[in-house]
Amino acid sequence: MTEQEFSTAVFPAFQRSVRARWAPVLLEPIAGSYERLVIGVAVVGDNGFHLEIANALDRLKCLYSEDAQGAIYAIRLATEHLNHDLSARALEALTDPKPAISGVIIGECREAEGESYQAIGASWMRTLSSLYVAGIGDMGALADDIEEEADSQAEGGNDRLPLLVLHYVRERREGYSRFFSSDLQEGRKRRIAGRSHEILIDFSGSKLVANFGTLRAGGITPSVNVIKRRLWDLKVDRDQEPNTLLVRPHEMILQCPHRDDPQVTQRQYDGIQQALEALEKQADQEALRLRAMTTVAEIGEHVLVAEAA
Repeated sequence: MTEQEFSTAVFPAFQRSVRARWAPVLLEPIAGSYERLVIGVAVVGDNGFHLEIANALDRLKCLYSEDAQGAIYAIRLATEHLNHDLSARALEALTDPKPAISGVIIGECREAEGESYQAIGASWMRTLSSLYVAGIGDMGALADDIEEEADSQAEGGNDRLPLLVLHYVRERREGYSRFFSSDLQEGRKRRIAGRSHEILIDFSGSKLVANFGTLRAGGITPSVNVIKRRLWDLKVDRDQEPNTLLVRPHEMILQCPHRDDPQVTQRQYDGIQQALEALEKQADQEALRLRAMTTVAEIGEHVLVAEAA
């Protein structure tokens, strides 16, 4: 055995490590609460970045029951946006975060060393997050099962408001029905929101672009999470407008219970108002318009007037 062979056998080759900065990605599922979930670890180095995402989201069903689906949408949206932000701004995306939705927080940046950026992220996720299991696929198949199960439910899983607005508008102006999305025109069963790569726009007219959503008194948290996703869809569509000088107004139009609705308690109404304030702030940050109305007729008339203006 040569001296080199002996050295290699006794002292295995050292695998070069990488140094990077990392930060936890946190979700505050209940506004104003001290409760936080670690939904990812972002790692940034001189040669790139990696975002290790929670992959055991099926566990959310134990915590939130039917509301788990709304939390999963929020996590998908937040991590997708952060991934794009990391590719554009690298470390600045962690030191000066601009999350897609409120309730997402980037923790303190720290230094680490490991075999790779992915190894660093996976190591810290195993340590910090109860929503992560080493060795399974991104997000986990059971998380998708939860999403599909919620989508298959009747009115509790699908918002009928867009279809009701279409019917109202079509009865008064047949030609405007072509501005609604094809799935609404065909009456197909719709999902609450698209997968992470899809953009859903309910109404795209010559003078108005709008999405419609219901803020339910009995399910404020999942409703808010879905509405935030629909706001994001509007932002993406607005940013893709070919002529930036003639951008059509992009509006998120909500149906909310009236103060005097006998089926809504005072506590529920207060919660709705707090949710509206948070959503309006989110819309303002993206230069979008959020409108809250109480009836399908009111929403339909707004669409008719805006498109005819």
